[in-house]
Amino acid sequence: MPDLSQHQLAELIRFRRTIAPKKFTEEAPDHDAVIEAIEIARNAPNHHRTEPCRFYLLDAERIQRVGELYGELVQGDQPTEESLARGQKKAKEWGSAPGLLIVTQFTPRDSALVQNKPAVVKEDYATCCCILQNLLLLLESQDIAAKWSTGPVWEHPLFRETVGILNPPPDEEVVALIFYGKHGEEPMVRELAPLDDSLINYR
Repeated sequence: MPDLSQHQLAELIRFRRTIAPKKFTEEAPDHDAVIEAIEIARNAPNHHRTEPCRFYLLDAERIQRVGELYGELVQGDQPTEESLARGQKKAKEWGSAPGLLIVTQFTPRDSALVQNKPAVVKEDYATCCCILQNLLLLLESQDIAAKWSTGPVWEHPLFRETVGILNPPPDEEVVALIFYGKHGEEPMVRELAPLDDSLINYR
């Protein structure tokens, strides 16, 4: 991982943007760099030290299968010509992605901790989101573009088997599908609303 100055970190945060898989280059990403980024990203705020994130780094065969499953969902039970076309498009786009990481939250609901403090479920989700932001920034620092998708492919009855998720819902739930690949275009800063619109400053 590169050494970053405060300015470089600020630029990473400002310039990191979602890049759709269809905009990745044909160059294969460094999957080992992704694993290293996961290891570092896990250092995030985590009340009770539950370490709720689980990571599933898929190979090409499983990526293609996940694409097919989502295509089936998009087509629907009674597909129309339009839904068939959309389903085939999604299956191709997702199934040909150079990299796909499934991130889940594992919080056993029958644990003594959750039974005594139900808020742990939300706290664990917050931890997963912090880890994901860390991960996206670390990938960006390696010139690896990424998309955090919540396309509900996990609703397909074969999804969990395909990915290898062993724990039943709601104990383990999908938080994100992270598609990743090499950058195909220069990222641009997104214009945000003025900070005064959302900051109450008593200082």
